[in-house]
Amino acid sequence: PKMTVDIVVTVEQTAVLLIKRAKPPFMDRLVLPGGHVDATDTSFAQAAARELFEEVGLKVAPEALSFLMKLNAPGRDPRYDTESAVYTINVSHVVAAQAQAGSDARELVFCSINSLKPADMGFDHWLAISKLKEVLA
Repeated sequence: PKMTVDIVVTVEQTAVLLIKRAKPPFMDRLVLPGGHVDATDTSFAQAAARELFEEVGLKVAPEALSFLMKLNAPGRDPRYDTESAVYTINVSHVVAAQAQAGSDARELVFCSINSLKPADMGFDHWLAISKLKEVLA
């Protein structure tokens, strides 16, 4: 499988930063920022920090990210087999206000964690939101 990373960015542990995808698969669906681990990445956390900057313009240190879970169900990405390391980071409203759509993002969306439903999201990213709810409970 191709190795990927996804990042759950919470805003003061009440909202989550999502992107509306600009291209298939799951075009116009809400997904977590993330992407492929590159050969230049020294760790999964470093790849997650790089992808967070590329996709939403937030610069964070890899050490500031916390591992949440792994997503690896067959067919999770209709293009090819992937395995994703999912990280989380909680940011302030001030930091979140600096976010801007980039690369795969049509637009950024801030949603209440409790308002999200599986049908709102692409890939299997709902599973990460569900896990986050458990952690925050």
